[in-house]
Amino acid sequence: MFQTTSREALLLLVFFLGLLWALLINHLRVEWSLNPQYGYGWGVPFLCLYLLWQKIQKSSVSGPGAVIGNQKLESGGKPPEGGGRHPASRFSNFSLLLLLGCALLYAPTHLIEESNPEWRLVSWALALEVVGLTLLLIYVVLGATWLRRLAFPIAFFLVAVPWPTVVEGPLIQGLTRADAGATVELLGWLGIPAMPHGNVIEVATGEVGIDEACSGIRSFQATLMLSLFLGEWYSLTRPLRLLLVVSGFALSFVFNLARMSVLVWVAAHHGVTAIAQWHDPTGVTILLACFFALLGFATFLARKQIFVQPATTATSPAEVSPSKRRLVPLLLTLIIWFGVVEISVEAWYRWHEMRMPSATLWTMSWPTNNPTFKTAVLPDRTRQLLRYDEGRSVAWVADEIEWQAVFLRWNPGRTAVHLAQNHTPEVCLTSAGHQLKTISDRTWFEAGGLRLPFIVYAVSDTRKPVHVFYCLWDDRTSAQGRGTLSLNYGNRLAPVLAGLRNPGQRSLEIALTGNLNEAQAAAAFQNQLQEIIQSAPVPVGGWK
Repeated sequence: MFQTTSREALLLLVFFLGLLWALLINHLRVEWSLNPQYGYGWGVPFLCLYLLWQKIQKSSVSGPGAVIGNQKLESGGKPPEGGGRHPASRFSNFSLLLLLGCALLYAPTHLIEESNPEWRLVSWALALEVVGLTLLLIYVVLGATWLRRLAFPIAFFLVAVPWPTVVEGPLIQGLTRADAGATVELLGWLGIPAMPHGNVIEVATGEVGIDEACSGIRSFQATLMLSLFLGEWYSLTRPLRLLLVVSGFALSFVFNLARMSVLVWVAAHHGVTAIAQWHDPTGVTILLACFFALLGFATFLARKQIFVQPATTATSPAEVSPSKRRLVPLLLTLIIWFGVVEISVEAWYRWHEMRMPSATLWTMSWPTNNPTFKTAVLPDRTRQLLRYDEGRSVAWVADEIEWQAVFLRWNPGRTAVHLAQNHTPEVCLTSAGHQLKTISDRTWFEAGGLRLPFIVYAVSDTRKPVHVFYCLWDDRTSAQGRGTLSLNYGNRLAPVLAGLRNPGQRSLEIALTGNLNEAQAAAAFQNQLQEIIQSAPVPVGGWK
């Protein structure tokens, strides 16, 4: 099949692509491991390899009308005279320019990725560059025919890349509220009174919260991946593939509705605490049922599809490779370039880390002498999802204001930023059914000799006004002028230029409940923050 391609070129191609995809998978593995929503990503590389193997096996035999280069085979399976030569465009300036562009873009992408491993825009940029380089090299080395055959199995990997937050967030909230409303309607038909409150369903025995696992987004993403795979596996036409994708979405919603109905029914009859025993078993059962239903529908479509199978011959549609004198130097240049990028990026961050000044840390000094002070136990599921190294949830009353606070800390490491950004008011409070209104993108408060950035929210659906102050602090950011990272993308380049990576993280979320306006809440928070924040300098060597 690839006999006409030089052995040296094929070995270099396999080595380079293996290195390239290993770097991409190493970047995405953190999201696949820490975010249950993308746990299916571990299976996607194997599905891609299977589809590639399937395409190669099918291409080992071709019939009349098969294409070699830009020419069709004659009835005897042999190319016309002069056929089999590569069109010159395969080593055209345009294809080489695209290759060079993807290779050059990898350098800034990798530099930014080291400081922002959780930034999904970087994940997509990295994935598109790897996929683009792979497709371009297949075109240059094997030709347009093989590019058409292998394009889908390679591009299929993109289903494992985390969706951008601007898409995923609204979709999660929309599916969650749709699930809650539909579940309440279904339970009403069954004679079980229930009331939706945002992402929470209230029954006689208590309230049932709908988390991301129950929102339908996980099953929707998994069925999207399976729909695309089955469509390619069965070689369905484009309209049938689209029908399969739409059917997958419908099945995921229906089965997820069934799961939510079962959980709420259990809560209504056996109490809210009984949900813990049913949550995971129903999730696995419903997911498997959805997958098998989708597989059955895909099989049905494949049987109904009419194929025109041409007569086959033993002729292989192999194409002649470009000149070894041009191809081998190209692959060697790419390998050297990526090696230089890896070494340069590592040197950039190590150089800055050796010269980094002492950072300023802070911790909490809770008002334990207050008679109303109490500690709440963080749920086991919260611990499993956030995997923090230190966490505490407390509450107290002072000056007729009810205070609630959650402090979490993650040790330095590549996963710290991923985990810390899973805990935000947008995630936690909306999952509890509250409506949030952002008052300020970032407001600075001083305490313990530090300036701490807080995002301020107002909860609009409570009996008394509730103001929420949230801070996400990067431990590697010193108080001497680098500034503390906030949650907006405008500051993404700051840690790159400062050579900051793998920092520890701290988050502090404090809610004030009382008859206060925005200015009064901010003043009360400032006074309280000065009493509970303690800071202490720590040498950089202590991070490792």
